[in-house]
Amino acid sequence: MACNFLAVIFFNYVFLGHLHGLLLTDPAHVEQRLNQMENQIQGLSQEVNTLKQENAALKAQVSSAGNSTLVYFSAYLKNSVSPSSIIDVVYDGVRSNYHNSYNPATGRFTAPVKGFYVFAWETVTGPNKIFDTELLVNGERVMLNNCNNLAPGGAYVSCSGTAPTLLKPGDIVHVRTTSGNYLHGGGWSSFSGWLVHTL
Repeated sequence: MACNFLAVIFFNYVFLGHLHGLLLTDPAHVEQRLNQMENQIQGLSQEVNTLKQENAALKAQVSSAGNSTLVYFSAYLKNSVSPSSIIDVVYDGVRSNYHNSYNPATGRFTAPVKGFYVFAWETVTGPNKIFDTELLVNGERVMLNNCNNLAPGGAYVSCSGTAPTLLKPGDIVHVRTTSGNYLHGGGWSSFSGWLVHTL
């Protein structure tokens, strides 16, 4: 195909036109120009091949990164608890746990990668009960959630908390009570989190 293209250029230059005001009748000059154009075509072809290789590499890199950084979990409390002191809340039921970063035996999530995460927890407590909680990152408070249902004649109430936070690999996130005497189980109370973006 390149040879046909060069032949057309040769015909146009020799028989039909001028280059920079000169009629191309000198075979040496024509050959020189054709060699220059052939080199340019080869250079462009090499650039196209290089761009194709870089594009394929970027696609593979994006695909690999997407597969390795998908992180989320959703856990719930199987049985109701009635603590008499401050406790770490252990959501021992698991609906999903992609990347296996949540431990249902301890109620703790360990960040596998550095990034921006969001955590949400739902607290359901009974009539004349209370269950106030806090979200901790490495033992430090990030967010509070009040679920006070001590008013007379109350029914079950649901209280939710949401906390965006930056984590680095190995950071530990969990829920702990600040004061509370009843957390309703059976899947009503839950804890979930997900990675929004890696950093």
